[in-house]
Parts: sequence; structure tokens; C-alpha cells
Amino acid sequence: GNFAKNDEEEKNFDGVGGGGEDSTKQGSKIMETELPLSFLLATLSLALHGTVADRIRVLYDAMLLSSSNEVTNDKMDPNDEQLKKNKLVPGKEVCQMIQHLQNTCQLVPDSQIVETDSKIPYQTFRVGTGAELTERARKGYGGKEGGEGVTTAGEGPVSLEEFHDILKSRAVCAWGECYVKKAGAMATSDK
Repeated sequence: GNFAKNDEEEKNFDGVGGGGEDSTKQGSKIMETELPLSFLLATLSLALHGTVADRIRVLYDAMLLSSSNEVTNDKMDPNDEQLKKNKLVPGKEVCQMIQHLQNTCQLVPDSQIVETDSKIPYQTFRVGTGAELTERARKGYGGKEGGEGVTTAGEGPVSLEEFHDILKSRAVCAWGECYVKKAGAMATSDK
């Protein structure tokens, strides 16, 4: 009949990109790609039925685990006793986690918009990276609706409380938490 006029058209329905053996090989390569634990936990965090505070703690613990297993160049030695004692994560890990949250659509669209250098004939914008969003949250940013920085230092290691403040800031706004008006440093939308 009218559904598949020849074998070539029928092959096109087998998979994305025309089907056939090539797409099967490509699909298996994607499945063999090793994803970082922090990305998987960022993805899983939204699916779990738990409080925002629990999500933040799980993500922070994943970064602690990851930073203790990797050597980073973030102005600190992961084997430093003070780092272990204070349970701080490197700023690089925080930037990566913000990027993972962005990649899994857990940040509000408004927070991801950053200005470009092009202002003539009009101001243009683009989607910011995880590092840019983290920097804006930590150091603050200007503009009409600019905000102040939420951490004591613009770079370096981050505590759990500072990570919570970064996620809740208008520059990142994970899970819409920047719109919650509650008293207290660790207040969330949880009831």
C-alpha cells in the first residue's frame, strides 16, 4: 500500500537519522558514555520525593565525594585537613553542579539570561554557562535588576550554607526557590 513504497523508506522508520546499522552503532556509543556521578544525582534529585533542603544536601554531598576523589586546581588541596574538617567543596565543583542543573532544566529561564557585549543597535542576550551563573551569584551583578553577591568570597571553596544561598539566589534560582519569601537563612518552599 501507501505506507512504505520501498525497502529504503521502511529503513528510515527504524531509528533516528535514517535507521540502519550506523544509527545502531551511534546509539550504543551514547549508551556506553560514562556520565559523572554529580550529573546523575542532579538528574535524579528532581525525581525524588523529598524536600528542597534534602536535594541540596544530596547534591552537596555528591560534590564532597567527587572533590575528595579528584585533584583540583581551585586554590586548595583536596587532601588539606582544614577542607575535610570544614566540609567545603571547591568552587569548580559548584560551577559544574550548576551546569548540571541547567542541563537538566532545573533552573528558571530568567536566571539563565546574561547580557552580551553587543549593545549597538540594541542590547543582546544569551544563555549563560554554569560558571557564569555561579560567578554572578557569588560576586553579584549589575543592571536594572542586579543583585548582590551571596557568599563572603567571590571564589574558592563553598560551604553547604553558601551552596544553598547560591541555589536560592536570583542569579541561579534552582527549582524557583528565589521566588520564595520566607524568613531564615535556610528557608525553602518546603512545608
